[in-house]
Amino acid sequence: MYQTSRKTASHEDSIWAVTWPTEEQLITGSIDETVKVWKPAAEKISDQPPIEVTSTMPGHFLGVVSLSSSSDGRLCAVSSLDGRVKVWNVEKKTIQKTIDPGPVEAWAVAFHPQGSLIASGSQSGHINVFAVADKTDSSGDNNKPEHTIDPKGKFILSVAYSPCGRLIASGAQDGVVCLIDSASGNLIRKLEGHNKAVRSLSWASDSKTLLTASEDMTILMHDVSAPAAAGGVAALHGHDSWVLSVAHSPTGAECVSGGSDKRVRVWDLKQRQPIQTIQEHTDQVWGVAYNPSGTKFVSIGDDGSVII
Repeated sequence: MYQTSRKTASHEDSIWAVTWPTEEQLITGSIDETVKVWKPAAEKISDQPPIEVTSTMPGHFLGVVSLSSSSDGRLCAVSSLDGRVKVWNVEKKTIQKTIDPGPVEAWAVAFHPQGSLIASGSQSGHINVFAVADKTDSSGDNNKPEHTIDPKGKFILSVAYSPCGRLIASGAQDGVVCLIDSASGNLIRKLEGHNKAVRSLSWASDSKTLLTASEDMTILMHDVSAPAAAGGVAALHGHDSWVLSVAHSPTGAECVSGGSDKRVRVWDLKQRQPIQTIQEHTDQVWGVAYNPSGTKFVSIGDDGSVII
């Protein structure tokens, strides 16, 4: 069973995004227009906070919607409600690149595993793929995507590269999940099962299983290695309201989810049952993430707390 530690008032407003790229680096993004980099405590000590802030990156107008970091934690892509995406060099605390594709063309963001590309789901239903490298010195256009993928669907609320980098998954407002070849941009197939918006996606480390979390109060496990006709879908039921976030454990045995019911649930994926429910948040839970070793996880939400 997991034991929890709380860091209250971590931001001045709701926290909507979180990632934990390295054991010593955790990153959060808030509606208070800032991104904060934290150092988690190595051990749980009762009279000390579980994390300490090491840097603050301001200037995300109207608030942070989504963030994603490179696997080494060196770079972090941040999308905000003003439609811009900023790529931060976390170590240098400088902006490497600013992308302004238009007011509806950037929502959820995801780093390619190799760190050279960023995929962004848009309100228009497209997926825009941008280069991480700054093009201004070569007279290029930072705002122009390398390519645009059109799954021919609704507002894309979530997007995620598979760990192998060959696939992109997108979750839309109408509940449709698309599986896309990242190299060609071709739609491989649509994954069915949800009837409301898909808010979060998370891949297993072997790129064979995709977890999808939805406003229909369910989490679905998709076996993307199985033929489409074989189905390969299992459902996790337990949340009493929208499921806003899900993260697959690096160990593969479990996942964690957070929802509008203010609950964080840990699931045994083999048994497809919740094995722990954490009721530390006082408002809806927008994000969950494991550390790379899978020994801890973090949850964030509208109450402004970071709970590990």
